[in-house]
Amino acid sequence: MSVPSLTPPYFLLASPAMRDPNFAGAVVLMGHHTRDGALGWIVNRLLGVAPSELLAPPLATTIHPETPIRVGGPVLSNGLVVVFRRDVPGIEQVEMAPGVRVSASAEILPKLFSEFRAAPDGLLLLGYSGWGPEQLDHEMEDGAWLVLPYDEALAYTNETEGLWERALERLGVNPANVTPFTGGVT
Repeated sequence: MSVPSLTPPYFLLASPAMRDPNFAGAVVLMGHHTRDGALGWIVNRLLGVAPSELLAPPLATTIHPETPIRVGGPVLSNGLVVVFRRDVPGIEQVEMAPGVRVSASAEILPKLFSEFRAAPDGLLLLGYSGWGPEQLDHEMEDGAWLVLPYDEALAYTNETEGLWERALERLGVNPANVTPFTGGVT
């Protein structure tokens, strides 16, 4: 059996049965998904350090000190990447999917993060989430992930507390009624 082809952007929600500590309770914004592999970023897991603790002084002073840094995933977990909504002229970037652009250019930081916004234009992340050929498809067949249609407001929010639960509710799943065992709903 194969998982139907999904066209990013969309969200993966870790199922309540997810045992992998890298992804338990995760909301993953997907930017790429083919038979050859998949790539996305966890959007609801904060690193818990200020930019000044992570970035060198010239870079740290170009962004708002309260800019949240997220753990994008377990792959290349020390690599800084910015995922953002719209074209930023003069910046090296790749459009992964509609409304999902990516850059590792330091020049983008002051353009997107000089002010603190509850609904930012971009996300500052360390690392990404990646899957090899058909790996994600098999995980989806096994029930490890639920799929939620893309919503820009959900992707680009600084309100990460309870985001997984709110996303499950959008699917009609009451998080209070799920158990961490296969079979899921009580």
